[in-house]
Amino acid sequence: MALDSEPPVFPVSIKLTAARIDAKHTDVAVLGFSNCIVILVTQLSSVGSLVQCVVSQLADTMLADPQHMADQLANEASVPVDIKFLLGNPGACAASSLYQILATFLSQRKHTQNPSDVRPVVLGIGLDLPREYKVTMDDGMPDLGAFSSTMNAVGALVDECRVW
Repeated sequence: MALDSEPPVFPVSIKLTAARIDAKHTDVAVLGFSNCIVILVTQLSSVGSLVQCVVSQLADTMLADPQHMADQLANEASVPVDIKFLLGNPGACAASSLYQILATFLSQRKHTQNPSDVRPVVLGIGLDLPREYKVTMDDGMPDLGAFSSTMNAVGALVDECRVW
């Protein structure tokens, strides 16, 4: 019996990378399943929350008119995303709102890069966030200015591992 010279291809696309973000080793893995994209981001060697991000059907209606879509999606923040915590308690820690913001950011980024890929994003996340990121302003919102550099650095690492 003859053996194939090439090993069988695993049915899931997997890409890995690592870098230092905020002076902490950060691992990123992106897995491309047929029904979803899984993004794992950790500075803790584990994930503490799983967040599902689904681009809203409102974004799909914008695809019918390419010019309207181009106008609306010129900025990735215009893409509506529905967020749901699958594991972890969104109200249990100060970082949960930052996790939601990061999940939305990564899902919008994926959709902007490839609008025809409608797979939801499942984000597994465990970041060792500095105290100043968790400081809330008078309105109870996290300090997004301090978190934006971390968010952009994570986004760049995920871009290196794109499977869409």
